[in-house]
Amino acid sequence: MSWHVILTFVLGLLPITLTPGTTATLVVQYVSLGGRRHGAAVLAGSITGLFAHATFATLGLSALIMASATAFTIVKYAGAAYLVGLGVYLMFTGARRHDDPQQSRIVPSVPKVYRHALIANILNPRAALIVLTLPAQVVTPDFTITQAAYTLVVVDAVMIVLWLGLWTQAIASAKRFGLFKKLAQQFSRFGGLLLIALGIRTAVSN
Repeated sequence: MSWHVILTFVLGLLPITLTPGTTATLVVQYVSLGGRRHGAAVLAGSITGLFAHATFATLGLSALIMASATAFTIVKYAGAAYLVGLGVYLMFTGARRHDDPQQSRIVPSVPKVYRHALIANILNPRAALIVLTLPAQVVTPDFTITQAAYTLVVVDAVMIVLWLGLWTQAIASAKRFGLFKKLAQQFSRFGGLLLIALGIRTAVSN
């Protein structure tokens, strides 16, 4: 492995990392509801999902799914349904917190947040596609597809932690100083709508 490989992965992942998606939406949602630990749980769940995709890729499972129209469609619609369901859940959670002061003191558990992020990532066909395609660009006789896939995931994990870690810190600090008190419910509703939109986009994408 060389710095050329790292640079190739960074350049390939940078626009994906900087574009708000499911993980960024969950970070905003759960940090505004809970705090830094909830943001860390989102990052941990997403990164665990990435390592799962790398494992699937090295075992050939991801390639089989991508090659089978039926299997790919099942995974795609399962991921879309999960995002839509999670979006609806967060929208209603935001509404209940807004209407019932008692609900505003209830925050989701850290393990639950971790599971939400993990499942959302594993059921994301785009994540599987990235782990399948980018490592293939750097494979050599001395650098196997397995090494390339896990190297990609490590680079992706570092970039996610750096970028969305800043989001987590900024949102948690704003919440600490009371700047999020009036906006938390609106973020839940907007974030829920965004997840629903991402789910629909996943369902209709080719």
